[in-house]
Amino acid sequence: MKKNLLLISLIFAICTAFGQEVQTENNSGNTENYETSTFCPHRVNVHLGEAWTNNIYRRAGLNQYFSHSDMLDVEYAYFFNEHWGISIGTGITHLGAMAAISKSGVIPDYDVLNDNGFDAPVTYNPNYDLYYDAHGLKEKQAIWAVEVPLKANFDWRFDGRNGIYAALGVQGYFPIKANNKYTGEGTITTSGYEALFNQWYMRHYEDGQIKMANHFDEGSYTGRGKNVKMRPSVDIVADFGGIFAISKKVDFYVGTYFKYGFLDILPKQKTTLIGANDQGNMEFQGTLGSNILDEAYAQGNIKKNQTKWNLMQIGAKVGFHFKTCSTPEEKSKKQLEKEILDELKKKSNEPIIIKQDPQYIYIVPVCDQLEEDDEYLTPADKKAIADLSDALSKTKILFDLDKDIPKITDYNDNINRTVSILKANPQLKLIVEGYTCDLGSEQHNRDLANRRANNVRNLFIQKGVAPDQIETASYTVNDPQNRQNITDPSREEHRAAIFRIVKR
Repeated sequence: MKKNLLLISLIFAICTAFGQEVQTENNSGNTENYETSTFCPHRVNVHLGEAWTNNIYRRAGLNQYFSHSDMLDVEYAYFFNEHWGISIGTGITHLGAMAAISKSGVIPDYDVLNDNGFDAPVTYNPNYDLYYDAHGLKEKQAIWAVEVPLKANFDWRFDGRNGIYAALGVQGYFPIKANNKYTGEGTITTSGYEALFNQWYMRHYEDGQIKMANHFDEGSYTGRGKNVKMRPSVDIVADFGGIFAISKKVDFYVGTYFKYGFLDILPKQKTTLIGANDQGNMEFQGTLGSNILDEAYAQGNIKKNQTKWNLMQIGAKVGFHFKTCSTPEEKSKKQLEKEILDELKKKSNEPIIIKQDPQYIYIVPVCDQLEEDDEYLTPADKKAIADLSDALSKTKILFDLDKDIPKITDYNDNINRTVSILKANPQLKLIVEGYTCDLGSEQHNRDLANRRANNVRNLFIQKGVAPDQIETASYTVNDPQNRQNITDPSREEHRAAIFRIVKR
């Protein structure tokens, strides 16, 4: 048992440490990457579920009808990063089962009959032994318990919205109420034996017996068995399923779960299945607190380890995961541009990938597209130009203030797509145009614009495009092409590369 608990603790510690390590790597990575994050570390998860459970009925050789559990839990989860987190929560579980009991036995030294369908007590001494024969007696079993799970959580999104969710950990299992109920189905036949006179008492005449129909009968039994104090357990728990974003703050979850208890939840002090209560009346005391499994072991029907009940649950659950972070105040495009520009001014002249969710900050002018009625263009040319224009329009190549190193925002690999189109269509040529804003001298800016265009050209050549398929042009703010091609007078727009497509 100690080894099992140690193993669970070790697994949980590894998961937690890995989550912290991933967070450290993300925080200490390339600080030149700039990203507006929508990550929320705080989650509240609410789940409903139903599961199949093991039960003591089948092991005892009874005719089991069903065995299941229902659960409701609420958890708080803290995520160290986008994928790893830890959660603690509480939940309530209801276990239900039903079986038909057919069992014969004897209550020794019995002198009083009960009131559940049987006659008045026998009042004389000496006592007699009460024999009973229960046939098809329906018993319903119910256990209510509180669960307190502690789990490591994993959240992975395939497309930013939908993905998988998994959790692994341990929980405390604490039964709070347990009892049995009898429905009145089935029959119980009773008779008595008095050892002093070696006499049988029956509800009808037989050889050597005395008829006592007013004391012994055949009838049904209803009511509850004894309330049983079950023992707590320590369980391993695991969840796995899919998450589907309903909104920015709410995810829908559907999946499976597994729970297994390492401790026996049956009570230490056990009674007989059928016995006499404190008033001396016959009473079905129920399977939960009975020695029915010990009797099955004594008869050789089960193994010793099967006299314990290590509760196992396997089922499905659904629920909602809520992100509880407040929504940050929306900023205007100009505010975001200024913040990013201020940040970029602090950085060195090195390549940077800029991401912005949900939209790009800078908009590079769309490539010029040739007219569809140009007679010298074949259908293949028109398709290649359309594909090339589409790829280039989604490729954002920008520059920092007074820098010539390209900054690339390309979520869908459009640069490699552009390279593939150019290599497949050598008749097409790309003109890369570099620009500058109005800061700095004319000579400095012209050299800067030329370096910007050539660096973009070299980027495509390094990826395999033929050098004669890439030309460059450069314009300062004093050139008419600059004012014509860049309609936005803001300085930031003059730091973008513009593409032209021509056929050679």
